[in-house]
Amino acid sequence: MNSKRILLTAAVVLVCASCGKQSGSSFVAPGSSSPLRTKSALNDYSKPYLTDDKVQKLINSMQEGKNPFDFLFGTSGKAANLTNLATAVPELEAFSHKYGFDGYEDYMAVWGRIAAGEAAMMAEDMLKGAQQSMQESIQSAQAQLKKPDLSPDMRKMYEDQIAGIQKSLDEMNKPNSASTLNDADLELYKKYKDQIAAAEKKYNTQK
Repeated sequence: MNSKRILLTAAVVLVCASCGKQSGSSFVAPGSSSPLRTKSALNDYSKPYLTDDKVQKLINSMQEGKNPFDFLFGTSGKAANLTNLATAVPELEAFSHKYGFDGYEDYMAVWGRIAAGEAAMMAEDMLKGAQQSMQESIQSAQAQLKKPDLSPDMRKMYEDQIAGIQKSLDEMNKPNSASTLNDADLELYKKYKDQIAAAEKKYNTQK
């Protein structure tokens, strides 16, 4: 799953959430037997939602070549569903139930968590890379400060550089209370990420 697909999946989840916001009450979409929920674990990523069973069902659904949720997998030809979701609901509902999901909202909520998990890991990798680069910059500046013939101006420059970089590192190391995905769902994503990647690769080669 690439960054464009992550953004698209997030958009799908937001569209689904907004479908239920009609005059402050729940809304039953055509072909759906249950109201769309606007305040629940479906669209509140701070609440755990994934389970081993849900993720395995998702992986199983990816084994089928024809999938009405193509827009979630990043393949072409299905993006129109975003602008006319209601007409696609019966097909999405049927497919979701076939693989044991409560409905299409359930299916897309699971995909949303998977996308958020990958985005979180990508951000973590980027953060680690930035931290390593900053540490190397500090070490380089510290090496310069050891030179006996260093001018006062250059010494101050390197000292200021070290102080500034260290301040940035300290900020990066602070706990991120605004994490978009709760720890429980993130751990389940990590547990199955290799299987998800393999299933996705197989799915895309079928197209």
